[in-house]
Amino acid sequence: MNRQKGVAVILLLACLGLSFPAAARAAFKQGVTGSSATKLHLQANQSFLLDTDLSIRRVSIGKPEIADVTVVTPKQLMVTGKAPGETTLIYWSEAGVPTSVDVNVWVENGVRKGLEKIVPGEKFEMSGTPETMILTGSVSSETAQHRLVEGAKAYTRNVVNLLAVDRVEQVMLQVRVAEVDRNVVKELGFGFMTDGNQTGRGSIGAGNSFTPFFGDLRNSDVGKVGPNASFSDAVNLFVAKPGAFPKFAAFIRALDDRGALKVLAEPNLVVSNGAEGKFLAGGEFPVVFNASNGGASSTSVVYKEFGVRLNFQPKIAPNGEIHLKIAQEVSELDFANAVVLSGFRIPALRSRKAESSLQLADGQTFALAGLIDNKISKQVSKVPLLGDIPILGALFRSTRYQNSETELVILVTPKIVRPIEKGMTAALPTDRVKPEEIDPSMLK
Repeated sequence: MNRQKGVAVILLLACLGLSFPAAARAAFKQGVTGSSATKLHLQANQSFLLDTDLSIRRVSIGKPEIADVTVVTPKQLMVTGKAPGETTLIYWSEAGVPTSVDVNVWVENGVRKGLEKIVPGEKFEMSGTPETMILTGSVSSETAQHRLVEGAKAYTRNVVNLLAVDRVEQVMLQVRVAEVDRNVVKELGFGFMTDGNQTGRGSIGAGNSFTPFFGDLRNSDVGKVGPNASFSDAVNLFVAKPGAFPKFAAFIRALDDRGALKVLAEPNLVVSNGAEGKFLAGGEFPVVFNASNGGASSTSVVYKEFGVRLNFQPKIAPNGEIHLKIAQEVSELDFANAVVLSGFRIPALRSRKAESSLQLADGQTFALAGLIDNKISKQVSKVPLLGDIPILGALFRSTRYQNSETELVILVTPKIVRPIEKGMTAALPTDRVKPEEIDPSMLK
């Protein structure tokens, strides 16, 4: 009777071995005996039937709290994972030859539940070993992908990221580049620039990197500067809360109506998350080079760009904020400092540049100012003929020097944008207008 029970237990355990995952079986390399070591990867509360070539005389396991071992038949062992960790299983044959097996136990279910809390609702799969986790499937955004990979690193040493992103996030930059006549602006009683090292509207001290709060404007649209903002003492900035861009646009239009401001460019640029966007509104001018080779001379022409240039690179942070690196330049031809080469008059370039790195919320507006350009012009008024007489001509002419001071102002609003869903059509403003509602005078 007892013999029949023993046979039944053995058959039951053998049946259980057939139900174990194939991945666990594939992870173990059999057929190695003697002092050579093999590896076995298990999940907690998972069992594995280990077949041996020789009859087993005795068995030992280093840490019973991590894994347990049971002799099922003279040539078969059952190893069960109990807790995460590593241990060593050693069994001896009848001839006393030992074989060692490294056993790794990890808690897959607990890991998955932890990752699901980090990215709820995402469809992903995980596999691998305690040393390496392989993430597959798809996630809704690059932010979710980043959070999932970083969370997985807390559970294992190496993470293989094979996740697909259903929808790539994109950033649109609304930019207005304008040149302000500071003389007129001062008459209007508004200044974009204040003294350095003051915590106030449009002011950040030289080389500082901090997060000031504009206490003097608590009730306005001015908000916080990101912790990564860093500017020189010649460049000043103020930041507005999301939705304030139309107010700044209205302010710019008001200055434009007074003749105090000239809008140089108004681009709307869209790039993928982490990609670099470039914009240039201007032109090219030729630069002539003369070269000689073996007594023979040749002339080549290289074109240089000038105008309003904007380079930027946005990166969406896991918290939804936008880290923005932006470089802007405004250049113009300067014929007063031109050089003549081989009969060609090549103008110089007057340029104003600024590079910034800051972190903003979605839809938040910031303005850069302080790039000032001073020009002194000379105007001579004289009586014809008499004003050209040496020495006495000074009595019949007058000279006036005029100082023109302009400041470059750049308004930038980064926004996270997403394309319309597949199968949907974008609606035009006129789609909801009936033909009988159209005023015929508007078509003239």
